[in-house]
Amino acid sequence: MKAAWESVHLAAIQLAGPCPVKQRLVVAFSRYLAELDSADLPRSVRPEFEALRRDMTSVAPLRGETPVIATVRKMSNEEAGRNAQRIVRLLGALSDEETATRPRNGTVVQLYGAEA
Repeated sequence: MKAAWESVHLAAIQLAGPCPVKQRLVVAFSRYLAELDSADLPRSVRPEFEALRRDMTSVAPLRGETPVIATVRKMSNEEAGRNAQRIVRLLGALSDEETATRPRNGTVVQLYGAEA
Protein backbone atom coordinates (compact mmCIF):
# COMPACT_ATOMS: atom_id res chain seq x y z
CA MET A 1 0.00 0.00 0.00
CA LYS A 2 2.95 2.34 0.56
CA ALA A 3 3.60 2.69 -3.18
CA ALA A 4 -0.10 3.38 -3.80
CA TRP A 5 -0.16 5.98 -1.02
CA GLU A 6 2.93 7.65 -2.50
CA SER A 7 1.33 7.75 -5.96
CA VAL A 8 -1.83 9.39 -4.66
CA HIS A 9 0.24 11.75 -2.51
CA LEU A 10 2.33 12.86 -5.50
CA ALA A 11 -0.84 13.34 -7.55
CA ALA A 12 -2.28 15.57 -4.82
CA ILE A 13 0.93 17.60 -4.71
CA GLN A 14 0.74 18.03 -8.48
CA LEU A 15 -2.79 19.39 -8.09
CA ALA A 16 -1.48 22.19 -5.88
CA GLY A 17 0.67 23.66 -8.65
CA PRO A 18 0.28 27.01 -10.42
CA CYS A 19 -1.10 25.82 -13.79
CA PRO A 20 -4.80 25.80 -14.74
CA VAL A 21 -6.77 23.03 -13.02
CA LYS A 22 -7.26 21.01 -16.22
CA GLN A 23 -3.52 20.88 -16.88
CA ARG A 24 -2.78 19.92 -13.28
CA LEU A 25 -5.44 17.21 -13.38
CA VAL A 26 -4.11 15.67 -16.61
CA VAL A 27 -0.57 15.54 -15.26
CA ALA A 28 -1.60 14.30 -11.80
CA PHE A 29 -3.72 11.47 -13.13
CA SER A 30 -1.54 10.51 -16.10
CA ARG A 31 1.78 10.57 -14.28
CA TYR A 32 0.78 9.13 -10.91
CA LEU A 33 -2.57 7.35 -11.04
CA ALA A 34 -3.24 5.96 -14.52
CA GLU A 35 -1.03 2.92 -14.01
CA LEU A 36 -1.97 2.39 -10.37
CA ASP A 37 -3.55 -1.03 -9.82
CA SER A 38 -6.63 -0.75 -7.65
CA ALA A 39 -5.68 -4.10 -6.06
CA ASP A 40 -2.81 -2.21 -4.40
CA LEU A 41 -5.34 -0.01 -2.59
CA PRO A 42 -7.33 -0.92 0.52
CA ARG A 43 -10.71 -2.44 -0.32
CA SER A 44 -12.51 0.53 1.23
CA VAL A 45 -11.19 2.99 -1.38
CA ARG A 46 -11.19 0.79 -4.47
CA PRO A 47 -14.72 1.68 -5.64
CA GLU A 48 -13.97 5.43 -5.49
CA PHE A 49 -10.67 4.97 -7.30
CA GLU A 50 -12.28 2.87 -10.03
CA ALA A 51 -15.04 5.48 -10.43
CA LEU A 52 -12.37 8.18 -10.75
CA ARG A 53 -10.51 6.09 -13.34
CA ARG A 54 -13.72 5.65 -15.38
CA ASP A 55 -14.50 9.36 -15.16
CA MET A 56 -10.97 10.30 -16.23
CA THR A 57 -10.89 8.01 -19.29
CA SER A 58 -14.45 8.11 -20.61
CA VAL A 59 -13.88 10.05 -23.86
CA ALA A 60 -12.40 8.46 -26.98
CA PRO A 61 -9.18 10.28 -27.83
CA LEU A 62 -8.44 12.15 -31.03
CA ARG A 63 -5.24 11.37 -32.90
CA GLY A 64 -2.26 12.14 -30.69
CA GLU A 65 -4.31 12.33 -27.49
CA THR A 66 -4.64 9.96 -24.58
CA PRO A 67 -8.05 9.10 -23.13
CA VAL A 68 -7.19 11.24 -20.09
CA ILE A 69 -6.37 14.30 -22.20
CA ALA A 70 -9.52 13.83 -24.30
CA THR A 71 -11.72 13.42 -21.23
CA VAL A 72 -10.33 16.43 -19.38
CA ARG A 73 -10.55 18.53 -22.55
CA LYS A 74 -14.33 17.91 -22.54
CA MET A 75 -14.72 18.77 -18.83
CA SER A 76 -15.74 22.15 -17.55
CA ASN A 77 -13.40 23.79 -15.07
CA GLU A 78 -15.91 22.92 -12.34
CA GLU A 79 -15.88 19.23 -13.32
CA ALA A 80 -12.08 19.24 -13.40
CA GLY A 81 -12.06 20.84 -9.96
CA ARG A 82 -14.42 18.18 -8.60
CA ASN A 83 -12.18 15.42 -9.95
CA ALA A 84 -9.14 17.11 -8.41
CA GLN A 85 -11.01 17.17 -5.10
CA ARG A 86 -11.72 13.45 -5.47
CA ILE A 87 -7.98 12.78 -5.66
CA VAL A 88 -7.39 14.81 -2.51
CA ARG A 89 -10.23 12.98 -0.72
CA LEU A 90 -8.70 9.69 -1.86
CA LEU A 91 -5.42 10.73 -0.23
CA GLY A 92 -7.31 11.53 2.96
CA ALA A 93 -9.02 8.13 2.94
CA LEU A 94 -5.69 6.38 2.39
CA SER A 95 -4.14 8.37 5.24
CA ASP A 96 -7.04 7.43 7.52
CA GLU A 97 -6.64 3.80 6.52
CA GLU A 98 -2.90 3.93 7.22
CA THR A 99 -3.48 5.48 10.63
CA ALA A 100 -6.13 2.91 11.53
CA THR A 101 -3.93 -0.06 10.63
CA ARG A 102 -0.69 1.24 12.19
CA PRO A 103 0.16 -0.53 15.42
CA ARG A 104 -0.05 1.76 18.39
CA ASN A 105 2.93 2.07 20.66
CA GLY A 106 1.95 2.91 24.23
CA THR A 107 5.32 4.49 25.03
CA VAL A 108 5.18 8.00 26.44
CA VAL A 109 8.09 10.23 25.55
CA GLN A 110 8.96 12.98 28.02
CA LEU A 111 9.59 16.24 26.15
CA TYR A 112 10.91 18.29 29.05
CA GLY A 113 12.99 17.39 32.05
CA ALA A 114 11.33 17.09 35.44
CA GLU A 115 12.95 20.34 36.59
CA ALA A 116 11.27 22.40 33.83
